[in-house]
Amino acid sequence: MELTYTEYLAEKYVVDLFTRLTSAYLVYHNLSHTERVVVRAMEIADYYELNNRDRFVLSMAAWFHDTGHLVADIDSHEEAGVLLMKTFFMDKDVDARLIDVISDCIMVTKFPPAPKTLLEEIICDADTYHFGTREFEITDKLVKREFQLRTKKKFTNWCNDTLKLLETHRFFTTYCRNTLEQGKQTNIERLKNEIRSN
Repeated sequence: MELTYTEYLAEKYVVDLFTRLTSAYLVYHNLSHTERVVVRAMEIADYYELNNRDRFVLSMAAWFHDTGHLVADIDSHEEAGVLLMKTFFMDKDVDARLIDVISDCIMVTKFPPAPKTLLEEIICDADTYHFGTREFEITDKLVKREFQLRTKKKFTNWCNDTLKLLETHRFFTTYCRNTLEQGKQTNIERLKNEIRSN
């Protein structure tokens, strides 16, 4: 089966999953986030001039990386995403080794990430790309709201925890370090000011 056609089918499959199974509490880990990660993964892939096979792996990992939120708890959503991806590929003529590489790329997004290959580095950076953009102010609030809705907890130290997250986070690819590090530092300074003024 042609890879690009499989990508088209996978996109339809994931969009359908989010349409049918999404919960009101998924204010961040939703289709919109997934689509942004796909776009960012392809942006980074373009920079590294990846071949079609590697782009296919990244595209599939990006589409499926958070589908597990639809059917599982926060702690096990990566494993659930891998199962959904494998279910999708069950009747497709795709090399089993390729499916293993996609699985590894989904699993490496589990916190804390420890990527071993360029593809794993790219998917990690695509997933946290917003850490280095102005969008982070919005996404951080959405993540907090989602965690509150899902856990029924208040998270009174959210700003401090977010600051710690940003300070310990690192972009793995040279492309993202060069493109996003300055923006991440700006977000860190904004958080520090917010904490000081509270």
